[in-house]
Amino acid sequence: MSKLIDLNLRPDEETLRQFGWIALAGFGFLAVIAWWELLVFGFGLGPARPWVAGFFAGLGALGALFSLVFPKANLPIYVGLSVVAYPIGLVLANVILGALFYGLITPVGLVFRLMARDSLKRKFEPEARTYWEQSKKNRSLESYFKQF
Repeated sequence: MSKLIDLNLRPDEETLRQFGWIALAGFGFLAVIAWWELLVFGFGLGPARPWVAGFFAGLGALGALFSLVFPKANLPIYVGLSVVAYPIGLVLANVILGALFYGLITPVGLVFRLMARDSLKRKFEPEARTYWEQSKKNRSLESYFKQF
């Protein structure tokens, strides 16, 4: 299996500092939507609403505070979120690519096959002496500089 994404479990201080500020924005956004019970929290948190919103707000504030004072303190949150998000990203990438292939590429191929369209000219011709096709006329060198 090829290595598409490098899971960085030992980030440098600059990465952890940036993560703290991103955590402030991300967890702050989660706190707002939890408080107003929007989007993913639309099912209604009931009496837990202030606790959940406070937890996310506190986590974001803690990340920002650590970024200012001691960025290495963001390491457990960074590694934890990276370990959780990595397999989710792999699964979603494969699901999206599969949906694109089976939802877009396959139907186009089936339509081409039904229309008997053969863009690559792969048709077998037993009477043909060769399958070689002559190239188009020679272009002038200036045409390469004026492609459009």
